[in-house]
Amino acid sequence: MNKRMITGVSCLILLLSLAGFCIADEAPGYTLYIQGGEFSIIKDADGVILMTIQEVIPYVLLDLEKAKELLPVSDASIFSLPLNAALIFSGTDGNSVSLVQISNLTLSDENNTLTLQIKPLEFYEGEMLKAYATDAIDIANLDKEMKKTIGIYLEGSLPTRENWDPAPCHNFKQCWGGDDD
Repeated sequence: MNKRMITGVSCLILLLSLAGFCIADEAPGYTLYIQGGEFSIIKDADGVILMTIQEVIPYVLLDLEKAKELLPVSDASIFSLPLNAALIFSGTDGNSVSLVQISNLTLSDENNTLTLQIKPLEFYEGEMLKAYATDAIDIANLDKEMKKTIGIYLEGSLPTRENWDPAPCHNFKQCWGGDDD
């Protein structure tokens, strides 16, 4: 074989093998599903959009890569904001989806009314809500009169900790709320 050819093949093999070392670990992701009833959307004078959701189901579904858990709806406030979300509006005319970013989330004292401060997403770059991005409409174009209930998929990432597996974690406030005890 030609010396140049051997050098070229060796360099190619070296470059291909180094590519595996350059891939960064992604933080494990999760989705959090919240089901609610009737809702209202208000845009204030400053342009801030507030959404109030009534009749929130008392449990939310935390869907991790390796496990699914039901959590009390009050635990939804421990996750880091802002969060991207897919709002699934259901009504007599079918379902509509809007992608938004939630910058504030508050729950009433009885844990049955959820208030969100939201901002429409112009485009979505994540992975967890990608399935909803193709059918998403701007929340300003939503026919609110035809929609009766709402479901919310929140997207987030868990803190990356060395040698950490989220599956055996049973104290969610400790594991995802930032407490290191």
